[in-house]
Amino acid sequence: MRKNVFMFFLLLSFFSYGQKKVTVSGYVEDKKTGEKLLGVSIYSSTKAGNTTNEYGYYSLSLEEGKHTLYVSFIGYKTIEQEIVIKSNTIIDFKLEENSLILEEVVVNKSKGENKVRNVEMSVNTLKASTIKKLPAILGEPDVIKSIQLLPGVSSTNEASSGFNVRGGNADQNLILLDDATIYNASHLFGFFSVFNSDAIKDVKLYKGGIPSSFGGRLSSVLDVRQKEGNKKKFNGEAGIGLILSRVLVEGPIKKDSLGNGRGSYMFAGRRSYVDAFTFLDDEFKDNVLFFYDLNLKANYDLDKKNKLFLSGYFGRDRFELPKFLGTSWGNIVGTLRWTNSINENLFFQSSFIFSNYDYSLDNLRSGSEFQWNSNITNFNFKPKLTWYASSKATIKGGIDFTSYKFNPGEISSLNGSSIIAQKFQNNSALENGLYIDAEFDLTEKLNIQTGFRFSNFMRMGNENIRLYATGSPLTYDPIYGVYEENEVIGEKNYGSGSIIKQFNALEPRFSLRYLLSDQNSFKASYNRMYQYIHLVTNTTSPTPLDVWTPSGPYIRPQFADQVAVGYFSKIKEDKFDFSVEAYYKKLSNVTDFKDGADLLFREDVETQIIQGEGRAYGIEFLLNKNKGNLTGWLSYTISRSENRINGINNGEFYANNADQLHRLNLVGLLKTNTRWDFGGVFTFSTGRPVTYPTGRYEQNGLVVADYSNRNANRLPVYHRLDISATLNPKKDSNRTGKWIFSIANLYNRQNAASIFFREVSEVNGVETATGNTEATRLSFFGIVPSVTYEFKF
Repeated sequence: MRKNVFMFFLLLSFFSYGQKKVTVSGYVEDKKTGEKLLGVSIYSSTKAGNTTNEYGYYSLSLEEGKHTLYVSFIGYKTIEQEIVIKSNTIIDFKLEENSLILEEVVVNKSKGENKVRNVEMSVNTLKASTIKKLPAILGEPDVIKSIQLLPGVSSTNEASSGFNVRGGNADQNLILLDDATIYNASHLFGFFSVFNSDAIKDVKLYKGGIPSSFGGRLSSVLDVRQKEGNKKKFNGEAGIGLILSRVLVEGPIKKDSLGNGRGSYMFAGRRSYVDAFTFLDDEFKDNVLFFYDLNLKANYDLDKKNKLFLSGYFGRDRFELPKFLGTSWGNIVGTLRWTNSINENLFFQSSFIFSNYDYSLDNLRSGSEFQWNSNITNFNFKPKLTWYASSKATIKGGIDFTSYKFNPGEISSLNGSSIIAQKFQNNSALENGLYIDAEFDLTEKLNIQTGFRFSNFMRMGNENIRLYATGSPLTYDPIYGVYEENEVIGEKNYGSGSIIKQFNALEPRFSLRYLLSDQNSFKASYNRMYQYIHLVTNTTSPTPLDVWTPSGPYIRPQFADQVAVGYFSKIKEDKFDFSVEAYYKKLSNVTDFKDGADLLFREDVETQIIQGEGRAYGIEFLLNKNKGNLTGWLSYTISRSENRINGINNGEFYANNADQLHRLNLVGLLKTNTRWDFGGVFTFSTGRPVTYPTGRYEQNGLVVADYSNRNANRLPVYHRLDISATLNPKKDSNRTGKWIFSIANLYNRQNAASIFFREVSEVNGVETATGNTEATRLSFFGIVPSVTYEFKF
């Protein structure tokens, strides 16, 4: 360890030696709105370059003298500016949108130029403007549905807001909204996500080569950033659709004499009204089904160097069948950030974060009414320092403190007649991380990014831990091939502040890029990730009622090692870009449920969960068309994802729920003239794994099904075509509204979400007991037309 640290600082001193005498730094923003722009390329005629960070800040070290600076960003006019510098200089740039060219659609960080030269790999970025152009179910643009069109990303069904990355489970994705964790990203049971596209500025998905500033999940990081608001003037936009409406307003805070605000704000909200149409049918008129969410962001410049940001989100779903069942779930998150450009080479940021996800289930049947409430809450503190050491070296480091509180469930009576009342123990935990990342240009062709994350997780009291006769909750019987629950012989009490179980881990990260030419590059990456909290579920995709539980005495942390290699190329002066990546991921302590598991309303979840190993591997292809009347992308993934756990499938590898051999997405966006835009999305994939019954037998008067091995069968292949057309207002008109027409599932494909088996209960329309069984396909929807009207004010 000491040797590694010594070599690190020796390498750093090598790049600091001969460090350029002066530094140019500052912010880059949108000229029209004052919105800070992240990912902007800034480079000089000497080929020294950098990109703006998530707050629009850049720092570039140059030799004294005359230079030409180029500031380039997709959809904006490139700035070319000559400067003469003799000392450290602050230069802010204001980019103007390029209205003379057709809008480009890019799913990577930048054009092919940056895709080839950047050290990042296994990373995709979607702009909000691109997401809004894609055809969507019921006309509502959706972040989660959009990233499922990228290579290596899939879902278990078309009504799931959960997603799987490179064969990982849905709970292995870290979903962040302005640094705050979102534990359940679904609205309306998965038909929509919690992300309002009007309020979103940028979406970035890390599938591999994940920077060490991120931790706590195995498969991916989805980093979603909200708009900051317009610093120049007040304005807004709204949309009215068939099942929901939305509105956004933004404007400056404390404008100066030049009309520029010291800060800005953004407020967005939307609400569905599916329940407003239930009056059309007497059978459903009293049903409740709706969701709403609110987005807020504000920022303020304390001075030239110090800035404050406040962002928040609040969303909730409610579903109720009178006198039968009700459920509610929602997220509340808030982030307070402070940034300080200490000097030209040092940029500091610090975030204080709150996140809460709660859910409830109401049993409304007469005589046994009860309510089950549960939630997970965490507080985060994340300071981070970036050092632009030279034109060839950038160092980032920080710490990450997270406090968790898990409330597995509290059952209370809804009337005096109910006898059900139970309170499960709360769980508490602390997760800490210390990390450092360094990026070096070793030569003009070779660039590396290396770092590590030291993570620490402590399961904390106040809690009673069950003690089992054999020291573990389960024992595997190899003769019968089943797990048996062990006898509880007592409990051990851990008082408040005491440590029940502690885990420590070192998570190294490494990426490199080698330029084969100006148009082609080779990249490779490795990362190790640890995950200390687990989603307890035996469903194929997350549901609102799933319970999170921390690692502890009986559930070990999961961890994964992933390697990836890739080839990246830009074609025909950036008109196209192409990439192919191959990856292999080895997972340890992956969780699954034992046969016959019962997870609902249980405190002893350790008796239902078993752990083992997993593997995922595949090849991803991506071809982008970036310019012209027709833009879009073609992605194809061939992959496998398997688990091996003692007691399942005779201890052999079996396909996990995310396994799909083939997945193809074709996205096309066509602009025919100034008024009409057209979009189309075609998706094809192998059916997901399922377990079918292979027979049945009668025992003691009961009919018992006999099943195949775990996930030994497949649903039918999935494919669907969605189209959209947008009618924009005339350019010489004062109108700002536009009509968006879309059709989801154009050819009415009845894709199977699941297949279940039931007894044939009638013959020729006459009910009778036949003793025969039939397979029934469950599909969520067929062809779905929609229309939305959007306008600005």
